[in-house]
Amino acid sequence: MSRLTMENLEQLDGAKQPSRRMSIMPRDGEGMTSGPSIRRMSRMIEPRQSVQYGRRMSHVSRSSISGASFGAKHMFAAVKIQNSYRLGPDKEDKFNASRAEQTMKRVLESYLDGEQYDNNLCNNLTRDLSEVIKARIKDLGFSHRYKFVCVVTMGENKNQGLALSSRSVWNTDTDNYASATYSKGNLFAVAQIYATYFE
Repeated sequence: MSRLTMENLEQLDGAKQPSRRMSIMPRDGEGMTSGPSIRRMSRMIEPRQSVQYGRRMSHVSRSSISGASFGAKHMFAAVKIQNSYRLGPDKEDKFNASRAEQTMKRVLESYLDGEQYDNNLCNNLTRDLSEVIKARIKDLGFSHRYKFVCVVTMGENKNQGLALSSRSVWNTDTDNYASATYSKGNLFAVAQIYATYFE
Protein backbone atom coordinates (compact mmCIF):
# COMPACT_ATOMS: atom_id res chain seq x y z
CA MET A 1 0.00 0.00 0.00
CA SER A 2 1.54 3.33 -1.00
CA ARG A 3 0.76 6.65 0.66
CA LEU A 4 0.77 10.02 -1.00
CA THR A 5 3.51 12.17 0.44
CA MET A 6 3.37 15.87 1.10
CA GLU A 7 5.63 16.52 -1.89
CA ASN A 8 3.21 14.70 -4.19
CA LEU A 9 0.35 16.77 -2.79
CA GLU A 10 2.28 20.02 -3.40
CA GLN A 11 2.90 18.93 -6.99
CA LEU A 12 -0.79 18.23 -7.42
CA ASP A 13 -1.64 21.70 -6.09
CA GLY A 14 0.25 23.33 -8.96
CA ALA A 15 -1.46 21.27 -11.65
CA LYS A 16 -5.11 21.58 -12.73
CA GLN A 17 -7.16 19.33 -10.56
CA PRO A 18 -10.83 18.66 -9.76
CA SER A 19 -12.58 20.62 -7.04
CA ARG A 20 -12.13 17.71 -4.60
CA ARG A 21 -8.79 16.16 -3.87
CA MET A 22 -8.19 12.47 -4.00
CA SER A 23 -8.44 10.29 -0.94
CA ILE A 24 -5.28 9.92 1.06
CA MET A 25 -5.73 6.18 1.22
CA PRO A 26 -5.85 4.33 -2.13
CA ARG A 27 -8.85 2.23 -2.94
CA ASP A 28 -8.77 -1.45 -3.69
CA GLY A 29 -10.34 -2.95 -6.81
CA GLU A 30 -13.89 -2.98 -5.45
CA GLY A 31 -13.96 0.71 -4.68
CA MET A 32 -13.65 0.36 -0.89
CA THR A 33 -10.76 1.56 1.20
CA SER A 34 -8.61 -1.23 2.46
CA GLY A 35 -8.06 -1.72 6.17
CA PRO A 36 -10.52 -2.18 8.99
CA SER A 37 -10.71 1.34 10.44
CA ILE A 38 -9.66 3.67 7.64
CA ARG A 39 -11.74 6.77 7.06
CA ARG A 40 -11.88 8.41 3.69
CA MET A 41 -10.48 11.92 3.88
CA SER A 42 -11.79 14.13 1.10
CA ARG A 43 -12.14 17.84 1.61
CA MET A 44 -12.37 20.85 -0.56
CA ILE A 45 -8.98 22.25 -1.57
CA GLU A 46 -10.36 25.64 -2.46
CA PRO A 47 -13.05 26.94 -0.14
CA ARG A 48 -16.38 27.75 -1.71
CA GLN A 49 -17.43 31.33 -1.98
CA SER A 50 -19.78 32.07 0.87
CA VAL A 51 -22.81 34.19 0.20
CA GLN A 52 -23.68 35.36 3.69
CA TYR A 53 -22.15 34.83 7.12
CA GLY A 54 -19.86 32.06 5.93
CA ARG A 55 -22.70 29.76 4.82
CA ARG A 56 -23.67 28.87 1.31
CA MET A 57 -27.30 29.73 0.74
CA SER A 58 -29.51 27.08 -0.76
CA HIS A 59 -31.63 27.84 -3.82
CA VAL A 60 -34.48 25.67 -2.59
CA SER A 61 -35.59 26.03 1.01
CA ARG A 62 -36.68 23.06 3.09
CA SER A 63 -40.14 24.50 3.53
CA SER A 64 -40.69 24.76 -0.21
CA ILE A 65 -39.78 21.11 -0.64
CA SER A 66 -42.27 20.03 2.01
CA GLY A 67 -45.00 22.18 0.51
CA ALA A 68 -45.31 24.55 3.44
CA SER A 69 -44.30 27.67 1.50
CA PHE A 70 -47.07 27.76 -1.05
CA GLY A 71 -48.80 30.64 0.70
CA ALA A 72 -50.83 28.55 3.14
CA LYS A 73 -50.53 31.27 5.78
CA HIS A 74 -52.17 33.86 3.56
CA MET A 75 -54.69 31.54 1.94
CA PHE A 76 -57.63 32.54 4.16
CA ALA A 77 -58.47 35.96 5.46
CA ALA A 78 -58.81 36.15 9.23
CA VAL A 79 -62.38 36.70 10.38
CA LYS A 80 -62.63 39.14 13.27
CA ILE A 81 -65.66 38.76 15.51
CA GLN A 82 -66.51 41.39 18.06
CA ASN A 83 -66.77 40.48 21.71
CA SER A 84 -70.25 39.52 22.81
CA TYR A 85 -69.50 40.16 26.51
CA ARG A 86 -71.71 37.18 27.27
CA LEU A 87 -70.63 35.40 30.44
CA GLY A 88 -73.06 32.50 30.18
CA PRO A 89 -75.37 30.69 27.78
CA ASP A 90 -79.01 31.58 27.21
CA LYS A 91 -81.57 29.50 29.10
CA GLU A 92 -82.53 27.46 26.04
CA ASP A 93 -78.85 26.85 25.14
CA LYS A 94 -77.76 25.74 28.60
CA PHE A 95 -76.56 22.14 29.03
CA ASN A 96 -79.43 19.94 30.22
CA ALA A 97 -78.15 16.89 32.11
CA SER A 98 -81.41 14.92 31.96
CA ARG A 99 -81.68 15.21 28.15
CA ALA A 100 -78.03 14.22 27.81
CA GLU A 101 -78.52 11.22 30.11
CA GLN A 102 -81.49 9.94 28.10
CA THR A 103 -79.48 10.26 24.88
CA MET A 104 -76.53 8.38 26.37
CA LYS A 105 -78.75 5.56 27.63
CA ARG A 106 -80.26 5.12 24.16
CA VAL A 107 -76.79 4.98 22.58
CA LEU A 108 -75.50 2.43 25.09
CA GLU A 109 -78.55 0.19 24.66
CA SER A 110 -78.47 0.33 20.88
CA TYR A 111 -74.74 -0.48 20.66
CA LEU A 112 -74.38 -2.99 23.52
CA ASP A 113 -77.64 -4.94 23.44
CA GLY A 114 -76.80 -8.61 22.87
CA GLU A 115 -73.01 -8.13 23.12
CA GLN A 116 -70.79 -10.35 25.27
CA TYR A 117 -67.64 -9.16 27.01
CA ASP A 118 -64.53 -9.48 24.87
CA ASN A 119 -61.32 -7.63 25.64
CA ASN A 120 -60.52 -6.71 22.03
CA LEU A 121 -64.11 -5.76 21.25
CA CYS A 122 -64.43 -3.52 24.30
CA ASN A 123 -61.11 -1.82 23.58
CA ASN A 124 -62.37 -0.55 20.22
CA LEU A 125 -65.97 -0.09 21.32
CA THR A 126 -65.13 2.34 24.14
CA ARG A 127 -63.48 4.71 21.65
CA ASP A 128 -66.36 4.43 19.20
CA LEU A 129 -69.00 4.91 21.89
CA SER A 130 -67.32 8.03 23.30
CA GLU A 131 -67.22 9.62 19.83
CA VAL A 132 -70.84 8.68 19.07
CA ILE A 133 -72.07 10.00 22.42
CA LYS A 134 -70.18 13.25 21.99
CA ALA A 135 -71.63 13.73 18.49
CA ARG A 136 -75.20 12.99 19.67
CA ILE A 137 -74.88 15.44 22.57
CA LYS A 138 -73.67 18.15 20.19
CA ASP A 139 -76.73 17.48 18.03
CA LEU A 140 -79.05 18.32 20.94
CA GLY A 141 -78.51 22.02 20.25
CA PHE A 142 -76.68 23.28 23.31
CA SER A 143 -74.59 26.43 23.00
CA HIS A 144 -71.66 26.11 20.58
CA ARG A 145 -69.38 27.45 23.33
CA TYR A 146 -69.67 24.20 25.29
CA LYS A 147 -66.67 21.87 25.16
CA PHE A 148 -67.47 18.21 25.80
CA VAL A 149 -65.33 15.43 27.26
CA CYS A 150 -66.78 11.92 27.11
CA VAL A 151 -65.41 8.95 29.06
CA VAL A 152 -66.73 5.41 28.58
CA THR A 153 -65.69 2.58 30.89
CA MET A 154 -66.51 -1.03 30.02
CA GLY A 155 -65.77 -4.27 31.85
CA GLU A 156 -66.76 -7.83 32.57
CA ASN A 157 -69.63 -8.25 35.02
CA LYS A 158 -68.69 -10.84 37.66
CA ASN A 159 -70.72 -9.41 40.55
CA GLN A 160 -67.77 -7.33 41.69
CA GLY A 161 -67.98 -3.84 43.15
CA LEU A 162 -66.85 -0.84 41.12
CA ALA A 163 -66.73 2.83 42.06
CA LEU A 164 -66.01 5.65 39.60
CA SER A 165 -65.39 9.17 40.80
CA SER A 166 -64.30 12.45 39.28
CA ARG A 167 -63.41 15.89 40.54
CA SER A 168 -63.41 19.15 38.60
CA VAL A 169 -63.05 22.86 39.14
CA TRP A 170 -65.73 24.63 37.15
CA ASN A 171 -68.47 27.20 37.18
CA THR A 172 -71.54 25.61 38.78
CA ASP A 173 -73.86 28.04 36.97
CA THR A 174 -72.88 26.94 33.45
CA ASP A 175 -70.89 23.68 33.66
CA ASN A 176 -72.39 20.28 34.35
CA TYR A 177 -72.08 16.57 33.66
CA ALA A 178 -74.29 13.58 32.88
CA SER A 179 -73.81 9.89 33.49
CA ALA A 180 -75.49 6.73 32.18
CA THR A 181 -74.95 3.05 32.93
CA TYR A 182 -75.67 -0.20 31.09
CA SER A 183 -75.47 -3.72 32.49
CA LYS A 184 -76.67 -6.91 30.83
CA GLY A 185 -75.24 -10.42 30.87
CA ASN A 186 -71.52 -10.37 31.54
CA LEU A 187 -70.99 -6.82 30.22
CA PHE A 188 -71.33 -3.47 31.93
CA ALA A 189 -70.61 0.05 30.72
CA VAL A 190 -70.54 3.48 32.35
CA ALA A 191 -70.61 6.62 30.18
CA GLN A 192 -69.89 10.10 31.53
CA ILE A 193 -69.92 13.38 29.67
CA TYR A 194 -68.60 16.68 31.02
CA ALA A 195 -69.81 19.97 29.56
CA THR A 196 -67.66 23.07 30.18
CA TYR A 197 -68.74 26.48 28.97
CA PHE A 198 -65.99 28.63 27.43
CA GLU A 199 -66.69 32.35 27.69
